[in-house]
Amino acid sequence: MTNTPRVSREIDGKGRTVAELLAGRKYSIDYYQREYKWQHKQLAELIDDLSAKFLESHEPGNERSAVAEYGHYFLGSIIISDKDGQKFIIDGQQRLTTLTLLLALQGIGWVM
Repeated sequence: MTNTPRVSREIDGKGRTVAELLAGRKYSIDYYQREYKWQHKQLAELIDDLSAKFLESHEPGNERSAVAEYGHYFLGSIIISDKDGQKFIIDGQQRLTTLTLLLALQGIGWVM
């Protein structure tokens, strides 16, 4: 009987911020993933959802630092697989790509 190394199948269900997901990280897309397909409709829905969640907590005159205390928005599950030291997006590719593009467009430095 041979002892083959066991692959870690650990599942981490911790909630994360967009900054924790994107800052200083590099992801790959495996060959079987579909191409980026979001159209105006999906982008508008995401922006509308994010705006509505923001406005639930926002009050005129709030300092920018107050945003960190605003309510959280659930983006849905984002599944990342670690294969041979490389991180692959299994689920959430469209959302992560769209958020990355939006943040880059806004000049958010930690995205690039």
